[in-house]
Amino acid sequence: MDTPRRRENASHLPSELRDQEIAPEQLVAEPCPRYGIVYVHKGRDLHRRVVWVAAWVDEINGRSTSIDRIEGTREMVLAWARSRTAAAHLMPAVDGPGWVPLPTDDDIDLPPLAD
Repeated sequence: MDTPRRRENASHLPSELRDQEIAPEQLVAEPCPRYGIVYVHKGRDLHRRVVWVAAWVDEINGRSTSIDRIEGTREMVLAWARSRTAAAHLMPAVDGPGWVPLPTDDDIDLPPLAD
């Protein structure tokens, strides 16, 4: 598909912006091995159910340069997180705010989500 996308059905936009080309979707690269941090935490899916989430975030000068993310069951997320070759693997601290290193064994219990 080499034809550019257009704002054809954009009646909500001012007339001067309609039917203009839309910039291509920005691609986000995968994080580089041995860089970035994998954060493991609990989140909610679209149906507000609690799910486990892991995000591998690679930053340069405080700005995210690449992100890889997964959500699902505890086992699936932990296996994915541990297979990433990031500089650090972190989880929320149980005793308060902040992040602590993710244990290498399966004795991981994440703090409950606040409603």
